[in-house]
Amino acid sequence: MSIEASALTARSNYFEDFAIGDVYEHARGKTVEGLENVLITNLVLNTAQAHFNEDMASRLPQGHRITFGGVTASIVIGLAMQDTGENVIEEVGLDKVRFRLPVLHGDTLYAFTEVVGTEAAPTDPRGHCDVGLVHFRHWGVNQRGETVFEGERRALIKKRSFSVDGLAVREEAAMPATAALPRRDARARRRAVKPAAPAAAKPARTVERGKAKPRARPRKRGR
Repeated sequence: MSIEASALTARSNYFEDFAIGDVYEHARGKTVEGLENVLITNLVLNTAQAHFNEDMASRLPQGHRITFGGVTASIVIGLAMQDTGENVIEEVGLDKVRFRLPVLHGDTLYAFTEVVGTEAAPTDPRGHCDVGLVHFRHWGVNQRGETVFEGERRALIKKRSFSVDGLAVREEAAMPATAALPRRDARARRRAVKPAAPAAAKPARTVERGKAKPRARPRKRGR
């Protein structure tokens, strides 16, 4: 069964669909949960207690724990991916990251994107053919419309002429079980199915002089 890659993505996010000055308001929002913030903070060994110590954070100006910036950035950029990342071949860079306001547990984030640059023939396509480089500026706002995150991202995106012809892996015809085994296993399999010779037909076992192991003397009972 084969599926065309183009059938899995939208029709309006190839390289040719991005023009400098375009601004996207992405469809979804995401409420920040305390669990995801504290879990990721601890998994990456972030030692800033303002992210996981509510007692200490209650004495800070905001009065509550602050969401780890890595969580904020990943949520905002993740919300932008449906429109800017479905046909990305490779992420090239993320820079100019700024966290403008604290994000607290329970805040809801929304994402926006501006196209600030495009290169139809990038100087560093990294071995890819039929791709272009798009330079995005992402920003995220909370439920009050306040900007909490800004960052710029560059990505190599498929052109409509992009093709995977010649790269597909074809399924090989099924091979018989014995033929698929390595040579050593195949020999072992043949030995396993070969009928055993009658006991009388087995040659007497010979042992080289001096190599036979002495038999253990039987133990006497009663002592």
